[in-house]
Amino acid sequence: MIGEFKARLSEKIRQKDIALVMIADRGGRIRWHHGRPVKGKTVQEGRGFSRTHLLEVLAGGGTLMQKDVVIGSEELSFPESARILYVKSLFIHPIDEDLILYVDSGNDAFDPADIEFFKDNGAALKNILSELKSIEEREGGITGDSPAAKTIRELVLAYALEDDPVLILGETGVGKSHIAQLIHRFSGREGQFIVVDTPAIPETLFESELFGHARGAFTGAVRDKKGLVEVADGGTLFLDEIAEVPVAFQAKLLRFIDTQRFRAVGDTRERNVAVRIIAATNRHLEEEITRERFREDLFYRLNVLTIEIPPLRERKNDIRALVGEHERFLRGKALGAGFWDVILDYEWPGNVREVVNVMKRVGIQLASPEIGSEVENLIHRRNSRVTGAEKSSSVDPFKAAIAAGKSFWDTAWPAFIDREISRRELRAFLTDYFVENQHNLKQTAHRLNIKDTEYPRFVSTLHKYRVHPGQ
Repeated sequence: MIGEFKARLSEKIRQKDIALVMIADRGGRIRWHHGRPVKGKTVQEGRGFSRTHLLEVLAGGGTLMQKDVVIGSEELSFPESARILYVKSLFIHPIDEDLILYVDSGNDAFDPADIEFFKDNGAALKNILSELKSIEEREGGITGDSPAAKTIRELVLAYALEDDPVLILGETGVGKSHIAQLIHRFSGREGQFIVVDTPAIPETLFESELFGHARGAFTGAVRDKKGLVEVADGGTLFLDEIAEVPVAFQAKLLRFIDTQRFRAVGDTRERNVAVRIIAATNRHLEEEITRERFREDLFYRLNVLTIEIPPLRERKNDIRALVGEHERFLRGKALGAGFWDVILDYEWPGNVREVVNVMKRVGIQLASPEIGSEVENLIHRRNSRVTGAEKSSSVDPFKAAIAAGKSFWDTAWPAFIDREISRRELRAFLTDYFVENQHNLKQTAHRLNIKDTEYPRFVSTLHKYRVHPGQ
């Protein structure tokens, strides 16, 4: 339904010089807008529309139709050269008891058919906003009562119906991919939600994975292959860990985001898709730009609609709600004395993901019908795997060698193979670098002086020998 409405609205905007479509509620809150930029979250503080006429309808007036309206400098916070807007037609219509539809145009005047269109589709918008409102009522999967959680719910609501890219920032485990899925879910897009796991794609195959390739494009290309952008046509492409996109490919990605056009590897023709881009990272992209590992123009293209998710340690009020949401993993066990003291005292470096994993371990490993302070035994703290003495005596020489520029393959790895250090000690060694690099495995590999070409071998080794620091 949302997708159909947006298609009808886009067609109407192409036919007419429609400048702004907006929905406000009777309380004065701006719920949604499309077209000309609007400032502020409420009608009273807003800029970029005719507040005088909208406030008149909000005060109890009926449908308002006005022509040749001037929106003056007092109502705008635009540059001096654009502070006067001339609106040919203005239409404000109560959709129901709570919602008001506002539409204005540029050079074209509305005719009766236009008015009927907006009346009919105002009802469709009402249904859309009722569905989206479930996010604000904590039915949409964003748990917590902290100001940060409420802000995130509002941003998901505001961004869902837009077409511009969304950039989601936050540490590992805070729920970036979950937020991306919610935005897609409430966008009304009929296509798929496709995840690009950027750290897992070798640099040499990145363009082929995203854009596809033609038969014979390279050795082993025995048939045409669709890329992920084409699979996501009509839907959402989620670039997880966008900072890991190879620098050599970033210019092509920028062009694709701008034009929605791409060329498969080995193909001579361009193809066109309609894909909403959502990107996420746990890195500081401004720092990556300074280090020349991320293009500045790509950053500014992605940084249109931003959601920053604070770590759990900064919003501990949400932990109680999070535990309550996943209480089913406790398998009927009650929460006893000491449980909350432990849970709220811990910093949760793994954020939401770590909370869920601990809940699962409690349900499986603890037999007592009531869980108290013993939950601490199931929380994997950073230094709990080995003692400080063990770490100091066994892995410090390898850390010094890494700092001097030697590779993991020439230091800790041969010591593990020769049984000079245990699996526990190697995992603790890797965990230190993993935590320092915000749980980013590819960045951890860089820190260990592992070449990009050796990254697939590194990942395979961690799994094969059960020393992956994130598991």
